[in-house]
Amino acid sequence: MIKRAILFGGKAIVSVLDTTQTVNKAIEIHGFSRSVAVAMGKALTVTAFMSGNFKGAGNKLTIIIDGNGAGGKMVLCGDFGAKVRGYIENPRACEDADAEVSQIVGKDGALNVIKDFGLKEPYNGLSQLVNGNIDEDFAYYFTASEQLPSAVALGVKMEGDECVKAGGIIVQPMPNCSPEEIFVLEDIVSNFTNVGELLCEKSAEEIMDFYFGHFQISRLPDICEEYLCSCSRDRIESMLITLGKEEALEIVRSQGRIEVGCEFCNRKYVFTEDDVKRLFE
Repeated sequence: MIKRAILFGGKAIVSVLDTTQTVNKAIEIHGFSRSVAVAMGKALTVTAFMSGNFKGAGNKLTIIIDGNGAGGKMVLCGDFGAKVRGYIENPRACEDADAEVSQIVGKDGALNVIKDFGLKEPYNGLSQLVNGNIDEDFAYYFTASEQLPSAVALGVKMEGDECVKAGGIIVQPMPNCSPEEIFVLEDIVSNFTNVGELLCEKSAEEIMDFYFGHFQISRLPDICEEYLCSCSRDRIESMLITLGKEEALEIVRSQGRIEVGCEFCNRKYVFTEDDVKRLFE
């Protein structure tokens, strides 16, 4: 669930996210190590926040985080309504010991955000990684690439291989927010050093009320985010048709079948020679 509110009569926006179910779904699909689960949990949380702010049903988001860390490249996607998915090149990185998020992500690289609003060209934002911790990396991205100074606090609490709590608190002051109001918000956000633990103690609703409820608060509609892959057999068939009949049949005859796997949900789509022939009839 994503709880959102406007503060100070329209001078700041705060979002409190509980993404526990989404992170556990990703762990179930990909079999992340504990360390990777924390890193991907943070990344999925901020992806849910960004796609939850979309206004159009066809809006799409792709985030690529490549910091040369132990986990390799991270790819995350979000659709309108905070429907998210993601994968990492090495889902079992650092499985023998708990590693810092920055070790999984790496610090030597960039954060690339691509937003497709259905226009002729998608928006493409790029920023350097600050420290590979994801919180500060996205705070810097929002400030440098989208001109939205932001405080970003993300957290994932693990017990064994299960995520007990995951989520985030993101505060974005508007241009008309006064220095005094920004100072107050910064002071509050400084308390969020362990969001996973905080979500164990308080619900997202309680966090919103306790920390922000006295700042001329105006609630926005809640958003139910979820891990949801958009792949389907029809989409894979459309892709195969672009290969052309002869090339598709050549692959089947040399390999016995065509098998296409989705990296986001691990589904496998298998096409026999008869399947390929039917596609082109």
